[in-house]
Amino acid sequence: MNRIKITNDLSFSQIIHGWWRAEYWNKSLNERIEFVEKCINKGITTFDHADIYGGGIAEELFGEVLKAKPEIREKIEIVTKCGIRFIHPNMPKNDGHYYDTSYEHIMYTVEKSLKGLNTDYIDLLLIHRPDMYMNPEEVNKAFIELKDSGKVKNFGVSNFLPEQFEMLKSYLDVPLVVN
Repeated sequence: MNRIKITNDLSFSQIIHGWWRAEYWNKSLNERIEFVEKCINKGITTFDHADIYGGGIAEELFGEVLKAKPEIREKIEIVTKCGIRFIHPNMPKNDGHYYDTSYEHIMYTVEKSLKGLNTDYIDLLLIHRPDMYMNPEEVNKAFIELKDSGKVKNFGVSNFLPEQFEMLKSYLDVPLVVN
């Protein structure tokens, strides 16, 4: 299967498998391992996540696969998103439904995602949606720290209008590689 080149160091499979509703699949760990391995064998190596998918547990379901079969990590690309809060029993820190792209929330979310996904790094971190109260300088600070620490390799956004993308990009010291 051909790949989509994002940067010189990052490419994605043509099909990206999303784990948005993984909590409804009712698959055992062995079934999830078999499923991920089948995806890889078919050339589907990019997996899409978000801190809020599955009420906050979809990353953990995927992370159990990587814990059981750590050799899978080097065969795949992990995309995850941050910046949305909503009240859910699995996310007790959230106190309402709103967008939060603060430095503190980005850093908290990435740490939670790394732990849930059972990995040391994220290939691509996306700001999930535009935040009308976004402080692009805080986003820049978080992205620089995450890049310098090796916890996140690449950054982008999702659901941004072109002018929102350009505005954020103008504040960042790390490139946004996708919208």
